[in-house]
Amino acid sequence: MTRPLDGIRVLDFTRHMAGPYGTQLLGDYGADVIKVESLPHGDGSRQVGTAFVGDESALFLIWNRGKKSIALDMRSPEGLEVVHRIAETVDVVFTSYRPGVADDIGIGYEALSALNDQIVYVSVTAFGPDGPLAPYPGTDPVVQAVSGVMSVTGESDRGPSLVGVPMADFTGAMVGAQAAMLGLFARQRTGKGQMIDVSMLYALMSSLTTRLASHWVNGEDPDRYGSAHSVVVPYEAFETADGHVVAGVWGGTDGWERFCRAIGKPELAHDERYLTNQQRVDARPELTEYLQRIFLDRTSKEWETSFNEHRALFGPVFTFSQILNHPQVQQAGLVQSVEHPTLGEIPQLGPVIFLHDTPGEISGPPPLLGQHTLEILKEAGYDDSSISDLLAAGVVATPATTSQENAE
Repeated sequence: MTRPLDGIRVLDFTRHMAGPYGTQLLGDYGADVIKVESLPHGDGSRQVGTAFVGDESALFLIWNRGKKSIALDMRSPEGLEVVHRIAETVDVVFTSYRPGVADDIGIGYEALSALNDQIVYVSVTAFGPDGPLAPYPGTDPVVQAVSGVMSVTGESDRGPSLVGVPMADFTGAMVGAQAAMLGLFARQRTGKGQMIDVSMLYALMSSLTTRLASHWVNGEDPDRYGSAHSVVVPYEAFETADGHVVAGVWGGTDGWERFCRAIGKPELAHDERYLTNQQRVDARPELTEYLQRIFLDRTSKEWETSFNEHRALFGPVFTFSQILNHPQVQQAGLVQSVEHPTLGEIPQLGPVIFLHDTPGEISGPPPLLGQHTLEILKEAGYDDSSISDLLAAGVVATPATTSQENAE
């Protein structure tokens, strides 16, 4: 079956997560993603973290499936020429360097668009292309801190906390992928590509929503509420007899009534102290303490049965192993695997946008460093003799040559 981005070629200079996860999404939906990796070690995420499968970081494996890898020295004139020849054939370019670095290398928008004015050039940076923060490095924890997200994450009586997943990288990746597709759509209208800047900071700030709404009304900096909703009560995590669940109210009086029936206290819905959400917010400490005592009386599964029966908001707090093996996830076929050329079968989460007529799919495994160097060079018009010269000069590399160098 065809996929929405079949025929689109992406030149990917990104490293670590925000850029690579965005280009991986494009690959899942049909794009041919050429990952450019600098010699001698390639993408730094190949050696990041504590979990490894063989010699490869599990982080690299989860961010780079379905791509082709070319390993080369972009700082050499010959390596830069290779990149320029490839750029003449692509639709999208992704970079994740600090502002000015791509220009210094010779792969900035001006240089590449002069070769190919059809290029949609997406630059993912921590803070954007200009402004007082622009020159400085920033990764997920730094951006979470600067964005305001960390200030509202955690318990009220403790310091700020990181979100439990890399939200700044994730939002940067998702907005980066959206940017590429918007650029391609605009190209259909205008006939040419364009420069697109994606700031991880601005992307993450777009998630502030409910907290920002309150701030703009009252002018106060929002507090931390731990697992509790900031402006709706009750709506938070409660401890049960054997775990934790999230239960709450949304949608006016009927939501509160359903909640009260689900906990076996229908009369609470008519208690004049708690009739409105504002009353319940004002009474948050005493009401939450009362509800917590009730939730301790039953197991999470028993509460799930009751809340589902009354169609009240509810969700168990699952561990990773529980949600990955849950029937809801299994029926969607979300947990998949792919055969890696050296590591064997490795797990992956499949595409999560379910297009019925042009679905996405995992295109292949994460590449070895330089696995597709020869293929990409031939596609760019290099003959066998020229390729041999580039290999001999150390301008490009294949898995065989990098293995030999490591052995030496």
